[in-house]
Amino acid sequence: MKQKIKLVITMLVLGACWAVVYLVPFLQYTWYDPFKEFIGGTNTQLGLLLTIYGFGNVFGAPIGGWMADRFNYKIIYVLSVFLNGVFAILFLVHPTYGFAVVMWIGFAIASLFFNYPAHIKIVRELASDENQGKIFGFNETSIGLFNVIISSAMMFAFTKFATNVGGIRAAVICNAIISFALTILAIIVLENPAKKKAENAPEAIKYESPVASEEAVLKDNKEKKNFFADFKEIAKQPATWLVAVSIFAVYSFMTTLTYFTPYFTQVMGITVTFTGWAAIARQYGMQIVGAPIGGVITDRLKSPSKVLIVVYIIGLAGLIYMLVPKASITVPTVIIITLALSFFVYIGRGAYYATLTEAGVPRELSASTIGIAAAVGFSPDLFQFTLFGYWLDTQGNKAFNYIFIYQIIVLGIGILAALAIIKMSKKNKELESKVQLETK
Repeated sequence: MKQKIKLVITMLVLGACWAVVYLVPFLQYTWYDPFKEFIGGTNTQLGLLLTIYGFGNVFGAPIGGWMADRFNYKIIYVLSVFLNGVFAILFLVHPTYGFAVVMWIGFAIASLFFNYPAHIKIVRELASDENQGKIFGFNETSIGLFNVIISSAMMFAFTKFATNVGGIRAAVICNAIISFALTILAIIVLENPAKKKAENAPEAIKYESPVASEEAVLKDNKEKKNFFADFKEIAKQPATWLVAVSIFAVYSFMTTLTYFTPYFTQVMGITVTFTGWAAIARQYGMQIVGAPIGGVITDRLKSPSKVLIVVYIIGLAGLIYMLVPKASITVPTVIIITLALSFFVYIGRGAYYATLTEAGVPRELSASTIGIAAAVGFSPDLFQFTLFGYWLDTQGNKAFNYIFIYQIIVLGIGILAALAIIKMSKKNKELESKVQLETK
């Protein structure tokens, strides 16, 4: 019972930390027009800002993952939350588009370099291979819960001011305060990996001489601190790239759904405040509900890739509906479609990290593999926002059709990757059974 309570508290703190480090970099998800006014940018510039941030996945996540596998990931993780608060305060000092570019590089270091790979490694270590779907589903639920809580606090701060500029400023200050509070909580709650490793070590290792232990540590460090050799080995594995494509398809889909926010205001004529609350419900409310369902289904089917295929098919159906010419489309209809698609996106989020286990990735390489996979998986940040922003600036409302068609193609590619992982998993199991028979 004590262990279960400790697990729940750990997951809640992890969920809160994840939520807080991504809310300021993605302010435009909830307050698209107010944020654009705050920094004095265009649609294209807002997209470019997230493209710059997205380079953190390409350059930061692989190195951050390698570091999390080989050094004290608790220190790395705590530092990420603290830095988020620092950069949030700095951003308010000079809130122009030019300075925002510099700060978004800082946010990328905090969240994508330090936080993301360490977070995935910590979560995977909290459960057995048979419960990876549940633990990552619980992870997404916790993130969604605190996304709602922290976003609501930021929304409350935003609405206290009569202007968009004052509201954004208040929301960012709120985020910074929460970041510093969570830094302290993370220090207290998260377990020290060095202590955990020592407690789980075999007795023979625990009681060997200090000199022998020191020599073993030095040898281990020497073997595990060659980044380029490790990168080459992981990059050669097909599993790395199939996991990457799975992340890409789901994340790209989630990114596309954020453009329902300007769709509501520009096409449907809905107010900014209502759109903001709808965005919170779409992003975070559905995360709380969808992620745990995705995790449970994943463990029962024993195949996250099969779950992802269902997500992709539902996504295709919803997007095709949005493209079909209609005499009229009502606000309630669009909201229902948006929430339904978001629900399935978060079922996918509860499943795609579990593809690490299905594809046969060793635990000791979890962060390194997810770091490299993230470089591809989250690469929509590099171009998708800029591309969509350009379409909106040049094509007007017609741009939404381009956005939906693009996403339909991506989901089709996702289905192919999921089928490949299922085939790989089957082959790995057959090989494992064959080895077991030969050793008997």
